[in-house]
Amino acid sequence: MPQNSRNIPMHPVHMQRPAIIVHENDALCGRGVNIAHHPGNERFRTLVTSRRDEAYCTTYSASEKRAVAEDIIRHIHALDPPGRFLKRDGKGRVSRGLNGPWKELSEREAVKKTYQALRDCNRVDRQGYAIGVVPPPDVVHSATARAESGLSGKQQARQLRRQLLVHM
Repeated sequence: MPQNSRNIPMHPVHMQRPAIIVHENDALCGRGVNIAHHPGNERFRTLVTSRRDEAYCTTYSASEKRAVAEDIIRHIHALDPPGRFLKRDGKGRVSRGLNGPWKELSEREAVKKTYQALRDCNRVDRQGYAIGVVPPPDVVHSATARAESGLSGKQQARQLRRQLLVHM
């Protein structure tokens, strides 16, 4: 077990984690221009808007909504380098821009962030959620494949849900 400068064993909770360096595929929690215009956040927003469906808030079941959210998260994680969902580490720390410290969101927090984004993009007062953002090629490819499937968004969500159940 590691020890501190007085040769007292350090509990793993007190050990320093390596600093997280933000890269272009990360989705960042936060506010401000630097966060909004970060390439990972722009990709995240275009992924979410590519799932826009007026029926989302009213007819999708909770498990279908979760399947859509998890599919978006899988897409971010499958990038090279793998995207992460990050938030500022520490309470009361004011940091601007992309400077850290950062920590990775739990799976539950990432799903919650994605649920909220999906709800927001389907609100009438949030129609400009990703206006002016050019979707990256991977998002275009994903959206095209879904469109060519001939399935509605709800049918795709139901299919994703079944796939998730099979892999559990």
